[in-house]
Amino acid sequence: MAKDIILSNVRLIDGIADQARDGVSITISGDRIKAISNDAGPSGPDVEVIDLSGKTVMPGLIDTHVHATLVDDIDLSLFIATGVTTARDLGGKLDKVLTLRERLNKGEVLGPRLFVCGPLLDGNQKSFPTGTFAEILETVPSVEAAPGKINQLLDAGVDGIKLYFAMTPDVMGACIGAIDKRVPVTGHIGATTALEAVTLGIEGLEHMWISPYNNICPAEMRFGPDMSMMSSKFPKVTFKGWEEADLEGPGAQQLFDLMAEKQVKMGTTLDLLWVDNIGLEEALKDTDRIYIPRTGLEHQRALARIVKAGEEWDIHTGYPPGNGKKALEKQKEAVRMLHNKGGVIVGGTDCCGIAYPPPGFALWREAELLADAIGDMAALKAITASAASALRKEDELGSIAPGRYADILVLGKDPSRNVRNLRSLERVYRGGVEYDPTALLAAYPARDFDHLGMAS
Repeated sequence: MAKDIILSNVRLIDGIADQARDGVSITISGDRIKAISNDAGPSGPDVEVIDLSGKTVMPGLIDTHVHATLVDDIDLSLFIATGVTTARDLGGKLDKVLTLRERLNKGEVLGPRLFVCGPLLDGNQKSFPTGTFAEILETVPSVEAAPGKINQLLDAGVDGIKLYFAMTPDVMGACIGAIDKRVPVTGHIGATTALEAVTLGIEGLEHMWISPYNNICPAEMRFGPDMSMMSSKFPKVTFKGWEEADLEGPGAQQLFDLMAEKQVKMGTTLDLLWVDNIGLEEALKDTDRIYIPRTGLEHQRALARIVKAGEEWDIHTGYPPGNGKKALEKQKEAVRMLHNKGGVIVGGTDCCGIAYPPPGFALWREAELLADAIGDMAALKAITASAASALRKEDELGSIAPGRYADILVLGKDPSRNVRNLRSLERVYRGGVEYDPTALLAAYPARDFDHLGMAS
């Protein structure tokens, strides 16, 4: 019989309290946390005691917005190497994502514990009629079609439902009604406004940049259902709209008040504008680039030919880098306002769907941006306990307490003092199984930072 493991003398960030605690011991039994004590914990021949004096321990991280079927199996190890022990797939071809969930959860593939939503459910017209993303999208053409589509996915065993950009309010209402609270429902929306969706009963919104936009931006700058997110006009229009948004105006205030009242989860994905945040010069120095997955590099090569990118080809966003800086600052202000009203902020990244930042590293970047907006400890809660609540798994994940999964990170420095200390990660436990982040990154087929040309 396997011995219990005692992580002794740790500084504990439990995902719930607002302050870390010193001198704590955590007992791991199998894949669960058995006990927490304020002393050295039990000893004897039946336990393995690991003295972690000077170390900080916290829950495994949760990325609430990934597209795991769009990368290779090896790329999923990056999640574990960066402490992301759980992820929610918010758009994948149904058979692929269900198979991947089973393989991950059985341990056949090294990666995070996975929760899935199946395909993006769009309106009558697909937001992506062709290309890679078309595979992960299905339409709900009418109100009458909604129950059948929803029941098909629930019968298949999805963990949630995601409603998409071109879905109109009547169809969205029919989908939410058909779900009937059986699983969480979130949305990356456009044809339906955020206020309409929250009134209809949606439980989450994705992308601070996009989903709340039409309730926040000046009325004359709103996009309609004919505005494609793939259009070169989309970032130009929405960046300007964010810059001119009145967050104290009635549109933003009514939305945020209702989101706080109904505890609608805001999946932020601020990392989509990471290059804009730090500037192109600094982004080119970022060594995280070496971990961009092969599939991401293939997409970037094709994009580079269209936008005529130079040395920044692998991190080019499709629009001139740097143009979104002011919009991002306004989005962080919106996150702060919603948080201060008592709203629920959850960290998601859209990684695997975008090339850069890479899987796992993207959540570290998201945490940095969230910390700018709401502080270090609140940012950590957004990627642990609050994220677990978006999955309706707060009794199993996202915090360190007896009975929870033993998804635990050991760090050399305290991230509640500075979230950048997430990079001091020394070991990862996923369901009580220990992994060495340094060894995992060394085994990954990363690129040579000194040779990041098109051929690499």
